[in-house]
Parts: sequence; structure tokens; C-alpha cells
Amino acid sequence: MIDSKKKLDILKGSFESEVINKEEYEKWKEKLEPDVKEFDKKIEYAIKEPEEEPKKSSDKALFIAVLVILVLLALVLSFSVIYKQQPKTLEDMHVSNLKGKLKPEQGYVYKGVYSFVTLDNLWYTQITSPKGTKVYSLALRYSPKDLKDIVIEGQLDSNLFNSQSEFFVTFNPTGKEFSFVGLAVADFNTHMSKVFEKKPIAACDRNETEPCMSRPIVTCEDKDKLVLYIKESDRFRTYYNGNCIVVEGNGLDLVKGVDRVLYNLYNIMEEEEV
Repeated sequence: MIDSKKKLDILKGSFESEVINKEEYEKWKEKLEPDVKEFDKKIEYAIKEPEEEPKKSSDKALFIAVLVILVLLALVLSFSVIYKQQPKTLEDMHVSNLKGKLKPEQGYVYKGVYSFVTLDNLWYTQITSPKGTKVYSLALRYSPKDLKDIVIEGQLDSNLFNSQSEFFVTFNPTGKEFSFVGLAVADFNTHMSKVFEKKPIAACDRNETEPCMSRPIVTCEDKDKLVLYIKESDRFRTYYNGNCIVVEGNGLDLVKGVDRVLYNLYNIMEEEEV
């Protein structure tokens, strides 16, 4: 009888801890104790005693509190381990990338020289400024792998490019994709002004709207000017025309074309990648 009661106590503890359900509990009680009904009454009576209830509730609350603390501690420790494994800065990411510790979608080394890592949907790399006086962390929307199939046709007048302290950004003011044109222009202007130290001047390729009445009208025919010409077109094309950098296309192709040109100007990618 004593052994049966001990087993019933264990079963009851398992039931209260939700390790077994009520059906399983009742089933095992019937097997272990012939007079289980009378025993149950005694148990119920003991549970209903006012002096026992606070003790049981207190024990259960303490058990739950300890369990919650242990779970929270485990979560904190696991988060700490995971967090410590993640690079904290771009510099840390570049170091991990050069050591081959990043996943391919997180970063890669281009041509065995340039570390490219991605963060917040941008690709970052580092270069020395054209004058060799500064190190820049470049942020572009696409990496070289994304743009390897884009060929830059023609040739750029490098003497004119290097000698000019300003450049003209021109486009069709009657076009339809101003958001993509604006994004491509903004990206190009940022790099040209900060790294190449050239001032952008907004222009139009025709005088057909009121805003263009107060802007220069510039096309590739203005051979004495350095020009970026963003042209809306069904054909995606990027090329140099002496003094003129031309990106044709629509949608995000305009942004891709600008990034492709910038990589070429930084000497990271050739006009045609093999």
C-alpha cells in the first residue's frame, strides 16, 4: 500500500506539472490502488484544507518563477553568443570577409582585392581616393557580380574628366520615370562630389518645361563640358561618348547603369568584364 501511495504521489505530481493528462492519471490510479476512490477523497479533503492551500500555491508559484528565470537566462546567454558572432561594424565585416568567414550572400572578395559586404540593402567596399589622400567607404546599390554582364561601350575623354571641377547632369524633362531618373542622378552626384570632388550642375536636354527655363540646356554635343546624360529608353545601354557619360534604359536599369559607370571610374571594373 505504501508503494502504491508513493507511485500515486509521483503520478499526481506529473499530472499537476502537465507531464501526463488527467486520463492517463486516472488510468494509472485504477491500476495501482484498488480503493482509489476512497484515497481520492482523502486527497481532495487534504487539498481543501485552508492551511495546505497557501503552501501548495506558494510552491507552484516558486516553481514557475524559477522556471521562467531559467528560460530567460538561457535566452540571454544564447542571444549573447549569437550576437558576439556577428560583426559589429563595416570594418569588422570587411575583416571577416577577407578571412572567408562571411556567407556568399553577406560578402565576397572581388578580383582578390576588393572586399564587398552588404548591409541594409547596400554594397560596401573601400578604395583610396584618386588623389591618394583618403580612404573611402563606398556604398552602392549593386555589387560587381550583379553588373558583370553590362558592357560600357565607347571611350571617355579622361583628360577632360580629370581637368573639370564640375559636371552637368542632363535628362529629358518630359519623361515619365522621374523617380528612377532622380535616384540614378542622386547616386552619381554623391560619388562625384565626395570622392572625385566635382560639383554637379542640374541641366535639361531641351527647353520644353518651365523649370528648364532657368537651367542650362546641355547635351552630349557640348564638347567642352563633362556630362552625365540619363536617357529614358526601352533599350538598356551604357556608353561613353568623349565628354559624355550616357546611361539609357528604364526603371532600375538606370540605377544599375550608373553603378556600372562608377565602378569603372573607380577602376574596379573594366569597360568590359571578361
